[in-house]
Amino acid sequence: MFLSFAELGIGAALSYSFYKPIANADHKAITAITNLYRKIYNTIGWLILILGLLLAYFVPFLVKNSGSIKHLRIYFILFLLSSVVSYFFTYNRSLIVANQESYIDSINQLIFTIMKCVLQIVFLITLKSYMLFLVAQIATNLFSNFAITRLAHKKYPFLLDDKKIMPGKSVITEIKKNVIGTISSKVGAVVVNGTDNILISKFVGLSVVGLYSNYSLVVAGITSLLGQVLNSVVASFGNLGVSEKDNIDKQVNLFNQFVFFNGFISIVVGLLLYILFQPFISMWIGTQYKLSEFTLIIIIINFVFAQFRPALFLVNAYGLFWGYRYKSIVEATVNFFLSFYLVKYTGLGINGVLIGTIVGNIIVNSWWDPMILFTGAFHRGIFKFYLQYIYYIFVFLGMLLCEFMFVHYIKINVNNLIGLILYGLSSSIIICIILLGLLGLTPGGRSALSMILYKIKKIK
Repeated sequence: MFLSFAELGIGAALSYSFYKPIANADHKAITAITNLYRKIYNTIGWLILILGLLLAYFVPFLVKNSGSIKHLRIYFILFLLSSVVSYFFTYNRSLIVANQESYIDSINQLIFTIMKCVLQIVFLITLKSYMLFLVAQIATNLFSNFAITRLAHKKYPFLLDDKKIMPGKSVITEIKKNVIGTISSKVGAVVVNGTDNILISKFVGLSVVGLYSNYSLVVAGITSLLGQVLNSVVASFGNLGVSEKDNIDKQVNLFNQFVFFNGFISIVVGLLLYILFQPFISMWIGTQYKLSEFTLIIIIINFVFAQFRPALFLVNAYGLFWGYRYKSIVEATVNFFLSFYLVKYTGLGINGVLIGTIVGNIIVNSWWDPMILFTGAFHRGIFKFYLQYIYYIFVFLGMLLCEFMFVHYIKINVNNLIGLILYGLSSSIIICIILLGLLGLTPGGRSALSMILYKIKKIK
């Protein structure tokens, strides 16, 4: 996570620069930006490799009782390589996504992720080798990039016409300005997402990191899936910001719809995770690997606060990276010191680290992200959005409290996969019905539901 700081958020800034030439079908400009993207990312890949090899020496000092883990540095280097190879050829993914064809990238990642999982399962079961487990990750990342590159060249053959052409000074100046904003954004993301495990490992112990990693693995998988769904909308907003720049009413209306979908999906998934996580962990690896219910609740709240950030998605779509030049540094500082204080000077342990992240999210992200969006793109008052955001959060917390009381009052025991699936399906139906009733009254809810009903009638 720390090494990924070398990327500096350049990818987001370059992706935004694709929107205008794509809308104008300017092949020359697209080729120039792609060439610049390739040159920068190849340099970043080599830089991360060199820094990672130097950092490998210090890895054992970041882990409590690291002497009990053999080949720790080798594992780190292999994991490093799996990250490094993702920087080569990845620029083609950004072009495909910016062209509102993110489903192509999703299919590519799905195929190679399945291949990776199959190989890793085989290596773990037959050879019990974690090294080969990591080698499989490196190989599939590399071949995934090869495949997406070949497909991009087939779809956009003009990319091969001139591999030396570069963007003009005005485009590079705009990219530089956006990169300055994304640097601080990258600092925030790295510190917030990258320090939790280090703090837990240092002050609580690696065994607790192991328990937490089972939960974070599931959460990371769901987050990745939701990211694929929600990020696919970003390119559409980016295109809208270029093609209908002056139609602010339409943009705000669509943003309100996005708020509804983002909030609805995040809350539904969060509430389902609360009731399904513990029985799933018990069936998957055993009850001895379960964290306390209080920790689970903190994980769920942390998940929903991290996912329900609709303004963040559109900040990237509108290229408002300059607004992050201070915000993310503040976010990183607040999050780190809150988590550090709570884990070191209280008896909260892992809960202290996670609570620090939640509080940091509330006092920084909840109001600053929307302010950047509304002042930079919509140029309208933001008070109504804040009221809407607070309402969504209270709906989530209220339903989580009701769910907590229901689970402890009814005490439903789920001890097999079929039971877990049925429990999840029946719970999701109830949650969705209640949530539609509570969120359907919001501006975004009314607009989104009207749009859905119109589409249904059109199909009929």
